[in-house]
Amino acid sequence: MDYFSVLFESLCLIAQSAIQLIFMSRLLGKKYRIWCFVLYSGVLFVLGFAAAQSTIINTVAIGMQLLVLSGISHVALRSKYSVSFLSATIAIYISQLSFGLINSIESIIFPHFVGMPLLYLLLAFATVAAFVICICCYAAVLSLLPLKENDQTPYIGLLLLPGLFFFLAEVYLLHMSYSQVSSTLSLTEAGKHVGLLFIQGLGLAALLCTLYAYQRICSGFQAQSALASLTQAAQAQKVYISEAQMRYEQTKAFRHDIKNHLLLLDGLLRNGQISESRDY
Repeated sequence: MDYFSVLFESLCLIAQSAIQLIFMSRLLGKKYRIWCFVLYSGVLFVLGFAAAQSTIINTVAIGMQLLVLSGISHVALRSKYSVSFLSATIAIYISQLSFGLINSIESIIFPHFVGMPLLYLLLAFATVAAFVICICCYAAVLSLLPLKENDQTPYIGLLLLPGLFFFLAEVYLLHMSYSQVSSTLSLTEAGKHVGLLFIQGLGLAALLCTLYAYQRICSGFQAQSALASLTQAAQAQKVYISEAQMRYEQTKAFRHDIKNHLLLLDGLLRNGQISESRDY
């Protein structure tokens, strides 16, 4: 591995860790401290070095990255572990997906530039494009899935299995299809990469549709809860009005009786019947 590759991979890992932490911070509505970035970046460097040894170790490294990122989120942000695990799964999945989309395009275009200096420029451009796609996807997720401390958190279990499925499917595609990329491109290989590009695009669309459906479901639950609260409040108001009406009728009857008593006493007093008035 030459110096360019080492420097390039290091910059990518630093940018990846920063973008993922910023995304999770926005998603959970909390802020990370600098030690989280230092720790996570260090873990990515170690896992990246280990992943370069073999495809199996690479797959294990991604699983370790998921556990570390969710653990940092759980400890640093004090979020529920289910929320931290889901947000870490989405963060890493989108990152893997973005580079997977670019890998499909690279596998079609790059074989024509093998051995040319232009290949380095294309590689840098492709990496920037992958990060742009990643940031755009993160922005779309943030608009559909606010995981701040709100009424959506209790229903987070609805997304755990779909999120994990998307994550594992993308890992499988990347490490079964791009573990060995040929320097030559046949028509069959080009068709395979176009198919993979299409599948990964469908995966992204499926994730966004799932998040949108989850948002609507949570909105329905919240509306149902609000309606139940309003119904309970209306019932309590109805009981209060009924009791107030009853008290009013009782007060009205009492006032009527007192008026009759006073009229009777007034008549007795006017007639000079002092003893009868006193007895009454």
